[in-house]
Amino acid sequence: MSASDPVRSAIWLKYNALTYIDEFTPWAWRHGGGITEARPKPLTVDIIEGTLGKAFGVMGGYIAADKRIIDCIRSYAPGFIFTTSLSPVLVAGVLASVKHLKSSSVERDGQQAAAATLKGMFRDAGLPVMDSTTHIVPLMVGDPVKAKRISDILLAEYGVYVQPINFPTVPRGTERLRFTPGPAHTEDMMKELTEALVEIWDRMELELRQAA
Repeated sequence: MSASDPVRSAIWLKYNALTYIDEFTPWAWRHGGGITEARPKPLTVDIIEGTLGKAFGVMGGYIAADKRIIDCIRSYAPGFIFTTSLSPVLVAGVLASVKHLKSSSVERDGQQAAAATLKGMFRDAGLPVMDSTTHIVPLMVGDPVKAKRISDILLAEYGVYVQPINFPTVPRGTERLRFTPGPAHTEDMMKELTEALVEIWDRMELELRQAA
């Protein structure tokens, strides 16, 4: 542990604990460095875990830590022991993705712009979009059965796939749909999605928010 890191030092001294972060979208931040890089002062942590799926375009994940911690995980983690390593072609693919995203912000900027556009369209239509500062656009439903039903209708009738998010990922009563528009999604696509959702909301007798 670095004594010069006040955040990490305070955690260590107060709780005698290691610091750990699960980077589910490290590519979304500047240089692809994850949320630790996004802090005004970068936070040093003991264990960093991240995914190589989603925007990196491959599969699997990674963990970065002190050599002793890595050795311990290799020896005792069932998830590692009973699996195989990534194939060379996948490793080559993710290295190319990481190299590109460290120097390019075009994709990140495009996704953030698409997310902001979709949030605005949902809000203007009265759909219950939840506040979010990330690229994720959550739409509150509040019922697991209805969330699944809306997802099914979107796929069957409109050709749009969206994942319903239910307990235990979120607390009961806060079930939602989670949209993640990308830089290749056009405004016309997002407009069609918004209109489809308004129609489904009406069909299922769900309330739209009144415009302010």
